[in-house]
Amino acid sequence: MQKLTAPDYLNPALKTPLGFGAMRMPPNDAELEKMVDTYLDSGYNYFDTAYVYQNSEVRLNKALVKRHARDKFFVADKLPPWEVHKSPEDCEKLFAESLRRTGLEYIDFYLVHSLNDGGEQSVEDKGLFQWCMEQKKKGLIKHLGFSFHGTTPHLERLLERHPEVEFVQLQQNYIDNLRGPAAEWQAVALKHNVPIIVMEPVRGGSLASLPAAAEKLLKAYNPGRSVASWAIQYAANLEGTSCLLSGMSNLEQLQDNLKTFQNMKPLTSDEMGLLDKVMNEIAKAGGIPCTACKYCHSECPVHIDIANCFSSYNELKRGSAEWNTSMMYKTIPNGHRADACIKCGACVPICPQHIDIPKELGVVADTFK
Repeated sequence: MQKLTAPDYLNPALKTPLGFGAMRMPPNDAELEKMVDTYLDSGYNYFDTAYVYQNSEVRLNKALVKRHARDKFFVADKLPPWEVHKSPEDCEKLFAESLRRTGLEYIDFYLVHSLNDGGEQSVEDKGLFQWCMEQKKKGLIKHLGFSFHGTTPHLERLLERHPEVEFVQLQQNYIDNLRGPAAEWQAVALKHNVPIIVMEPVRGGSLASLPAAAEKLLKAYNPGRSVASWAIQYAANLEGTSCLLSGMSNLEQLQDNLKTFQNMKPLTSDEMGLLDKVMNEIAKAGGIPCTACKYCHSECPVHIDIANCFSSYNELKRGSAEWNTSMMYKTIPNGHRADACIKCGACVPICPQHIDIPKELGVVADTFK
């Protein structure tokens, strides 16, 4: 793939590049460095982190910024609105901390993070987009956008109010686009001619670990393909996509994505029909649509390990043995399991997937009682 310059990422007509999502990086520094080097050597150069991504800014500094020339990569970072109580003082503090952690003098792509309907007026009142534009005039931000987890009318209002926005980061995958609201979000972005950065193409890993019946369908059609590659191929070919982010947790996942992006082409009509059958099997299994972003963890006053509670439950729904999922659940320390929930609801407003977390924790607690 040819080397891309910053404006190229904002051109939807170009072949979709693969972005390196830093939310779920491997814990081993040596493996992370190998992944960064392999990724760059393959012709890709877009790294996506955030202030709230559990030490990812610091780790990118060590694995990327300190080891590679600045003109060889782009970094996307994010301003969390829920951490802004006094604007612009808090904005300046958060931004300065991101620069310090990453070791960068400027951010290539800066996003107002995880906008949803509940926080819409707060973002406007705090003037977050205006503050970001001031940093752009200073050269501290090169491109401005936002990541989004709200309703379609909310996205429409945001893009109408803020024509200064150069790109939008949307959750796009075959479940949410074909049987959820994501196709509407895509249509709004296309209407406003705003390029899309795709996030959650594998839906937090859930489309890489399917119910047994669903996985059997894909493997019968093409035994040599990974389950995740189907989701990546679908999302990468959506109209308007400028970059697709993949939160890769190990070198094997990176290599699989690189293989998928070789000779990338849209799915055929037969393959789309196959995905429809796969979605039917997923629907039968049910489960909780958690993507393990863990934003809710910082809001929980009793420190429940919400993501792992939901993960254990979903493994059971996907068909894993009951004894195995029970053992998974019991690895969560006592006092941090679902039955410790006090139903305060502090976690609900920050959930990008709009899950009624206390209600679902109740289901999990009853299941593993």
